[in-house]
Amino acid sequence: MIKELEVNSLTNKNFADYGYLISNENIKPKIKENTFTFWDDLAEINIDGKTGFGILEVNKRNKNFTNLERHVKTEEVFFAIEKDVVVLVGKATPNQEVPEIETVKAFKLEKGKGILLYKGTWHWLPYPLAEKARLLVVFQQGTADYDLEIINLKKLKGITFCIKI
Repeated sequence: MIKELEVNSLTNKNFADYGYLISNENIKPKIKENTFTFWDDLAEINIDGKTGFGILEVNKRNKNFTNLERHVKTEEVFFAIEKDVVVLVGKATPNQEVPEIETVKAFKLEKGKGILLYKGTWHWLPYPLAEKARLLVVFQQGTADYDLEIINLKKLKGITFCIKI
């Protein structure tokens, strides 16, 4: 079965089940001078141990996907550096091995903005709206080695998702 996902605008209200938006839009700066402007406290990440920073580069690909992943020990930040992307998320299911299919959604993340995902939030590689896009990724150091669960929903539930762009 193919489940089509409309791409939603990203607001704190409609993203609340998955995490929250990181943006300085409509926020008063902490410091504003002639030579710089600084916004503080846009997000707070709760990490046990050391924080890891990485760069994820995603390439344009087929709009269908069957995999989702989650990290149960850490929150995660995706920050779109230079291009817009579509983020793919499903609500955390702490006592289940798979997400609730109806909670899987697609949201447009604009360049210069980020999202924080709660622990256990299901997600997949952001889909670039250009040929490629780069994102800053922040989570507990070692997450990719020790806290990465990937499932294939086509094998487990016969589901393929398709991003409607």
